[in-house]
Amino acid sequence: MIAPAEKEEDKKFICRLISLYEIAKALGSSIDLHEGFPRIFSILAQQMGMKRGGLLLRGDESSDWEMKGFYGLSPEEFKRRKEYFGSGIVTKILEKGQMAAIADSGETLWFYDGKSKITRRRADITFLCAPVKLQGAICGVVGVDHFYEDPTAVSEDFSLLGDLCSLISGAMLMRKEMASENRGLLEENWSFRKELENLGRTVPKARRKISLTEILEERLARMIAEMKVDPRSNGHLYDDVLSVVERTLLKSALEKTKHVQLKTARFLGINRNTLRRKMKDFGIIIKGK
Repeated sequence: MIAPAEKEEDKKFICRLISLYEIAKALGSSIDLHEGFPRIFSILAQQMGMKRGGLLLRGDESSDWEMKGFYGLSPEEFKRRKEYFGSGIVTKILEKGQMAAIADSGETLWFYDGKSKITRRRADITFLCAPVKLQGAICGVVGVDHFYEDPTAVSEDFSLLGDLCSLISGAMLMRKEMASENRGLLEENWSFRKELENLGRTVPKARRKISLTEILEERLARMIAEMKVDPRSNGHLYDDVLSVVERTLLKSALEKTKHVQLKTARFLGINRNTLRRKMKDFGIIIKGK
């Protein structure tokens, strides 16, 4: 038969596991981490009997502290926000970087390093605080009134508080890494888009369909521009160009139609007898003959 003390220990252990599991789910349920913070303290109130608790976080772009989640906090206490845990507590925790037990509304403070014993009675302690660290730097402070009752040692409260801070800092680090990756992807995407834009400027646009007249004009103009003009000579440029163009036209048309004369004549728009005569004049011999 299990002793009542053992049953109580089992119950505390199960409540602790359920609390940490539910808190981990709450912190991972949304991309916006701040949506999960208020849920943390509702879970601790339900599972661990906490009556008051809150989370102070340092602003992303300033050194101001903001209340991001709380439970059992009065409107007056909320207005005070950073004095919620007691006068000057946040500053002292920042200086020491350790968890602390608070008594007498912040007038008395004992720092807890996880090893030393707390000599004050649980009844004398009004609040327990612990720093939330992100990559070694304190970015927040969690405060609760209690998790357990006597005769459980206050060190058990601190142990759970430490686990809670680890979950919060882990979730914050994950969001920070995700944000960094997203920024990297955006920068990479922007760089890729700029490369495409630059490529679009350097790649020539598709040419429009050029007419036969334009092709001949461009080729002849280039050829004539490279020729020297001698006014004393009696050249035959006109006849030579017409002869070259006509002969090249006939040969190219024959190759296109695979030397089928009827097709070639129709392609050129002349009759077959005219084609044969011109082929004879230019000395064009049909392949295979």
